[in-house]
Amino acid sequence: MQLDKTAIAIKQRNLDELLDLSLAVLRRFGPALLQTALLGALPFALLNGLLLSSSMVMRGYLFDQDGWLRFRFLVCMAMLVYTQAPLAMAGVTIKLGNLMFGIQSSKQQTLKAIGKQWFSVFGILAMLRGIFPMIALIGGMEYFSLNRDFANYVGTFWISMVAFMIAAIRSVRPFAPEILFLEKCPLFSLKRKESRNPMLFGQRSKRLHQAGGELFQASFFAGIVSAVFLLILNLTFVFLVGSLAGAWEWGWWMDLFFYPLALWAIALWGTILRFLVYMNTRIGAEGWELELKLKAEATRFQDAEAGNRVE
Repeated sequence: MQLDKTAIAIKQRNLDELLDLSLAVLRRFGPALLQTALLGALPFALLNGLLLSSSMVMRGYLFDQDGWLRFRFLVCMAMLVYTQAPLAMAGVTIKLGNLMFGIQSSKQQTLKAIGKQWFSVFGILAMLRGIFPMIALIGGMEYFSLNRDFANYVGTFWISMVAFMIAAIRSVRPFAPEILFLEKCPLFSLKRKESRNPMLFGQRSKRLHQAGGELFQASFFAGIVSAVFLLILNLTFVFLVGSLAGAWEWGWWMDLFFYPLALWAIALWGTILRFLVYMNTRIGAEGWELELKLKAEATRFQDAEAGNRVE
């Protein structure tokens, strides 16, 4: 592994360049990343379908008597996928870090890397970043609410508020997956001995997220682009179904298959973009480009010395 010869050139970029680069990365490494993304997203996709099965309607448009139920279903599905994406795409984050330096890793190695961080993953991604609270809230509203109208209206309001708080946290501190899975920072000092990184998660997160305004700007930009991509993907699916089957409407097949598929496709792209913004932040704030070059030269020097000693 040569640290100064990476698959993605290490240099400072603006948001427009990062957007173009994210699409280029998706085009180049798409098949490898797609397999890992499917492995992570499938369990959550099945869980989401089960959670929202009681809200799924097989008829209705947004402006008739069944329209609100369908709109609520679409909103809750989007909130679930948005909340779950950092954990579901953890394998993609690890894969990107490895591909960056030309390292080939198997699915078993990726799962093992995630498993080693299980305690931090549960504490930070599942709890503090809202995955478990969101699942519990929606599941409780769907299956244990005594008043269905309360769940449909007031419950949706509280679900939206929780999602808004999660989005606010992630917009200024988005790099939790990279800190956990790439830098391997432990959550507590008791775990520090098991990690090569002496810095705790909280310390590293505070240092890495100092440019809160720039990160919020990048998150806002990514949100707008994601909404546009989501609209384009869904219109494409409606057109394909209409052309092939003659069903020119938003039917149950969109709710059950194509809309979640579009959401997870956006989640995959968003993970790639977040990784690139993470790289860009380290380059600008920490001089990562120079650090990698120095480490590469130090490694070559050590290898040369070792070769001379053998001779």
